[in-house]
Amino acid sequence: MKRVSVKIPAAAMLTHFTRASKTASALDNLIAILKCGTIRGGRRMVGGGRAAVCLFDVPIAELGALLDRRNRRRYEPFGIAIDKRYAFKTGARPVIYLPAIEARQILDEEERWRVVTIDLNGAPPIDWTFEREWRLAGDLVFEPNEAAALVESWKDVDEIFDRFDGRPPCAGVIPIGEIFAPRNA
Repeated sequence: MKRVSVKIPAAAMLTHFTRASKTASALDNLIAILKCGTIRGGRRMVGGGRAAVCLFDVPIAELGALLDRRNRRRYEPFGIAIDKRYAFKTGARPVIYLPAIEARQILDEEERWRVVTIDLNGAPPIDWTFEREWRLAGDLVFEPNEAAALVESWKDVDEIFDRFDGRPPCAGVIPIGEIFAPRNA
């Protein structure tokens, strides 16, 4: 019998990760997102002066590389997974990877929030394509059944349930750190 190779499509979910701020932990920031049902857009590393929500189109099993402890300055394992079709319906789209000069030449400033700079000839090269980023201008409002909370451990799952009296406003709470934990043979 001939074996058929099947290509698994890109993630059915888009993920957004939070991190600690000056006044709150990454878990506290995730809880704030869940309470208001909104991921607030930010301007950090977003061109055109417009706020945008940044999301990854990366399957959960591949998030381990992004959430590696050496990357904690950028990403902590606390976030939201949103159904990709829902995000698309609200206006989220894949970013455009372009050199900054090209982006300025072909896009109006109010559309540059869609661009992530790529410069493979730079020293060092700039290449964020592995993130498979999507963006949405402004804020992303979500319904609880359209989102799952992503946390590092089972302890964090318990913390989320405790803070919401056993009923967190999301479809589920997933301890993604368990997915990447080394397995004993």
